[in-house]
Amino acid sequence: MTHTALVILAPGCEELEAVASIDILVRGGIQVTTASICPQGRLQITASRGVKLVADALLEELAGQEFDLLLLPGGLPGAEYLRDNPLVIERLRQQHARGAWRAAICATPAVVLAHHDLIGSAHVTGYPGTEGKLPAKGYRNVDVVVDAGEKLITSQGPGTALAFGLAALQALLGEKMAQQVAKGLLVPLP
Repeated sequence: MTHTALVILAPGCEELEAVASIDILVRGGIQVTTASICPQGRLQITASRGVKLVADALLEELAGQEFDLLLLPGGLPGAEYLRDNPLVIERLRQQHARGAWRAAICATPAVVLAHHDLIGSAHVTGYPGTEGKLPAKGYRNVDVVVDAGEKLITSQGPGTALAFGLAALQALLGEKMAQQVAKGLLVPLP
């Protein structure tokens, strides 16, 4: 059975977080679909540092499709575009209701998930400085937090993107596959 992931790309997203996550998931054999929420209805988005990324589809074109993982790269103003897009929020709610994995890195745990009360009782982390917007009881100041009960993976930022991607891969395919991909990347498994 092939596992699937949806990575939503917004203008101003953090390109390192997006590309590292996509790359790691693909290396592990996950079928990754990227979706644009560009307000102009374009597949191409310009990320936070000016890098151009081209999505596979517009998010609205994927209505009705379910994915094993829904991943949100961070960055600003990318996280704000995600927060303000009703389709993104509905997808996140549906993903949680189905008991499927959600993953958010950098600003997205605070700007998107906390803003829309989509964290629940999960333990989380986020970009330093956003912890005041995250539930104090569940906040952890570590690179990556995997809350298996809530099926939520969160991470701090660009420098933790490889660990975040590996955690997402491990959640879907297990430690053995994550170790194999980490070894090929010459990085330790978190």
